[in-house]
Amino acid sequence: MKKNDEIELNISALNSEGAGIAKTDEGFVVFVPKTLPGDKVNARIIKKKSNYAEAMLLEMLSPSADREEPKCSYFGKCGGCKFQNYYYGKQLEFKRQLVIDSFERIGGFPSIEIPDVMPSDDIFFYRNKMEFSFSIYKWHDRVPFEIEENPFSLGLHVPGFFEKIIDVDDCKLQSGLSDNILNFTRNFFKEKKLSIYNTKTHSGYLRFLIIRQSKNTDDLMVNLITYDYDEPLMNEYASEMKNRFPEITTLVNSFSTKKAMVAVSESSKALYGSGSIIEKLNNGVRDISFRISPNSFFQTNTRQSEKLYKVMMEFAGFTIDDTVYDLYCGAGAISLFISDYVKSVTGVELVPDAIENANENAELNNIKNVKFVLNDIKDYLQSISGSIESGHNKLILDPPRSGLHPDICRMLSETNFEKILYISCNPVTQARDIKMICEKGNYSISGMKPVDMFPQTSHVENVCCLVKEKF
Repeated sequence: MKKNDEIELNISALNSEGAGIAKTDEGFVVFVPKTLPGDKVNARIIKKKSNYAEAMLLEMLSPSADREEPKCSYFGKCGGCKFQNYYYGKQLEFKRQLVIDSFERIGGFPSIEIPDVMPSDDIFFYRNKMEFSFSIYKWHDRVPFEIEENPFSLGLHVPGFFEKIIDVDDCKLQSGLSDNILNFTRNFFKEKKLSIYNTKTHSGYLRFLIIRQSKNTDDLMVNLITYDYDEPLMNEYASEMKNRFPEITTLVNSFSTKKAMVAVSESSKALYGSGSIIEKLNNGVRDISFRISPNSFFQTNTRQSEKLYKVMMEFAGFTIDDTVYDLYCGAGAISLFISDYVKSVTGVELVPDAIENANENAELNNIKNVKFVLNDIKDYLQSISGSIESGHNKLILDPPRSGLHPDICRMLSETNFEKILYISCNPVTQARDIKMICEKGNYSISGMKPVDMFPQTSHVENVCCLVKEKF
């Protein structure tokens, strides 16, 4: 086998990124994106390594029985919903297997028991937040294509082409109202021939459109991120939006002069409304309210978040005598969610805006038994080294996808918490970290439960409970 060879393959599985896996008669592994288990395909080898090859799908010879017709017309171009053509039950099986493989191969936990993935009630229109990018680099399906005099696009990224944007006008992830706001905003600014921020020249006005739509309240925020403030233009935009979309409770113009194309602003101005929205989560005792500002982090699947946190609470078995650490606490969602069930919670987070939001949310709900600390997690644990528990008997970890610093894992491996609850959106780094935490024999896995937070994608959230071994 060599590059550019055409080969017939039977797809038998998927890798962690959702690409199809096939094996030749000799047992050589070939990865084929855009294929599913059960597909029989003709593919061309585009990269050959010593132990695997990557191939491009040329022809579908026989489709899998588990294929479904995608609901979205942008499927296969936009990178948002790679599994939209895969029967939902099979998506859940894949995600469970991803957790199993991570803990067996990377974590070194043989024959680990993983229950079925908790499904999402909503498999479309489940997101409470969507980020759309402005770009002069518009994606065209056909080559050659007609060159536009003033190229203008507002939509979602094309996989593998960071600057290329698809002019999406009908997305199945948020709502029809979100689509209407997106389309009006595109037309409004396109007609005015306004400049778009260019990452090469570091100049231009328009950057991002972010729509946040609460699921358990009627609040809706539209946040337009621009390079600077144009008062007459924003007044006109605000007037049009208010008239056309009375459902919008606050319209924000945020500003970013950063070179990086990240939808986080340095400051913002509320054009109307409070500049924030309220979302609620029910913890089994009451509704906990969260004020979400333009830069706030909040789980993007509200209804599944409630399920996720309740799974964690079931594993934790909280009692009113428990004192809990919530590391990587963000805006305090978990800390406040569990506050009615424990004696106290200490949340620790590095991001100043998140800590500010967390304190605001504690005050909003009149919660007195939670405090928040602004600090790097590793530095915080080192500062209390020798007594990391400091009277706390249970620990919650909810780190970013990259997982924990090895030093944090080593410190935790020597602690004496009754339980450590580790929530992760990346089973690979989670398994790696838990292997290190358990390596001294102080902790063992007592239970796990995957939760599907992102239907139609290859991502899965996993809750793992570690218990202190008794000697």
